[in-house]
Amino acid sequence: MADEQQQPRSLREYGMPDANGVLSSIVRPNVAATHFELKPQFIQFISQDSYAGLANENPVDHLSRFLEKCDTMKLTNVSSDAIRLRLFPFSLRDDAKEWLNDEGANKYTTWDSLAKAFLLKFFSQKKTSKLRNDISTFRQNEDESLHDAWKRFKRLQRQCPHHGLPDWLLIQTFYNGMTQEFRIYVDAASGGSIMAKTPDTATALLDEMASNDNYPHSDRGSIKKGGKYDIDTLTLLASTVQALTHKVDQLGASSSSSAKVASCETCGVHGHAPKDCQFDTSGMSIEQANALYNSQQRPQNDPYSNTYNPGWRNNPKFSWRDNSNQPPNTNFAHPKQQFRTTTRFPS
Repeated sequence: MADEQQQPRSLREYGMPDANGVLSSIVRPNVAATHFELKPQFIQFISQDSYAGLANENPVDHLSRFLEKCDTMKLTNVSSDAIRLRLFPFSLRDDAKEWLNDEGANKYTTWDSLAKAFLLKFFSQKKTSKLRNDISTFRQNEDESLHDAWKRFKRLQRQCPHHGLPDWLLIQTFYNGMTQEFRIYVDAASGGSIMAKTPDTATALLDEMASNDNYPHSDRGSIKKGGKYDIDTLTLLASTVQALTHKVDQLGASSSSSAKVASCETCGVHGHAPKDCQFDTSGMSIEQANALYNSQQRPQNDPYSNTYNPGWRNNPKFSWRDNSNQPPNTNFAHPKQQFRTTTRFPS
């Protein structure tokens, strides 16, 4: 009967979605307050820290920040679930927003059910295993203070509240992950060994010591031990300096050797190579070559100069005859005399 009383619809209307059928997956609780309104400024405040469902995002941190913002709004006759269920869709975007829209109409009626489904979707078993492993294998960095190490260890626990590790195991894990210096420091502060304390007492002691150690470990003035990368860096630097020194020595040796030009094998004069010699000695006798050498190297008026250059003996450009079997020439004249001219004046 109800269908008969409705207005008939056209064929086009049958192919269009009904606006009343577009329902949210969240059932918004009724509000008994007379005046209830979510201000646009507050909605924008929620949207500024939205969650997209990326692998590097933590859903636990998002829920913690969202609840912190929602708790700043308190209205008369308005429940916390009414505020959270209305504002939570504004804190999601991209894949996370698509997930909420695909959950189906009227699925979540309470905040607890919505939060549990959100964590089940975006906090996978793989992420849980990774964070639990980060807690179990915790190690303090070399230059990390006790304050920073303890804060980082507690942050890992907050990001994975369902890690399932008991308190006594957490204290042992943190103690074993500290450096040797800080283990001695903590044992001395505990009056012997922190392992003799209860988990609650050890936690309170670490909280107090961490608050008093809120400065970088490098400020202690301790000498940093060189690690693998430091040694490799020094070795590389030393090798580079040695290579540069060797290169400079080679350049200096080549410069000095290039400055020292061998004497010419043709004329015996230093400063040029045989191919650059300006004297054509082909067909010269040894006496002419000696005379030429003396004219270039010795003063013209030096009567005691050595007129024989032994370097010319085996020169292929000079003609040479072996006169050892011939009788000595008694009329040998000084080579200079061959080029000496006599000038006579009329009497």
